[in-house]
Amino acid sequence: MLDPVGTSGSQRQAGELLGESFMIFITVGTQLPFDRLLNNVADWRERSGYSGDIVAQVGEESHFAHPDMQIVKTLSSDEYYHWFCQAQGIVSHAGMGSILSCLEHGKRGVFMPRQYALSEHRNDHQRDTARAFTGQYPSLAFCDDAPALFNALDALLSAPTDAEPIEQTSQNNTLGRRIAEHLGVKGRAS
Repeated sequence: MLDPVGTSGSQRQAGELLGESFMIFITVGTQLPFDRLLNNVADWRERSGYSGDIVAQVGEESHFAHPDMQIVKTLSSDEYYHWFCQAQGIVSHAGMGSILSCLEHGKRGVFMPRQYALSEHRNDHQRDTARAFTGQYPSLAFCDDAPALFNALDALLSAPTDAEPIEQTSQNNTLGRRIAEHLGVKGRAS
């Protein structure tokens, strides 16, 4: 669908470059708000000029608001999968459910782990999960900070929907692949 400028010789319209035909679904999970992720995506939207749709499930306790995003506190399972399946890109906390859903449904995903040091979670298990999955699946990008998130979102937006890597970092770590294989999740480790 969308292909990066210059990779296939095709020209994209300005609207496609800014994401008008691309929808992003953000999910922060059901346990805790994650306003740092939401604020970073809002900052990226302003800086990049992205004008496509963003639907964000923000959690009951979140105070996040943005005039150019469709914000919902919670979603039923059916509503969640409706938005998840409609989206061309998923942005999420580094929760196992979101990661495995992206692999199972062939979605490109950008993940930012919650950090214990920032009082975003009870421990750093999401950072551990992100380290385990980094470089294992080319359709998934993991970002610890805003600059990395901005780069991953730019790559998500500019890549064809059937593109290979968002990121090309490689680690000698097979935990993510083994978990996905054990659970029978589709997808291929790189």
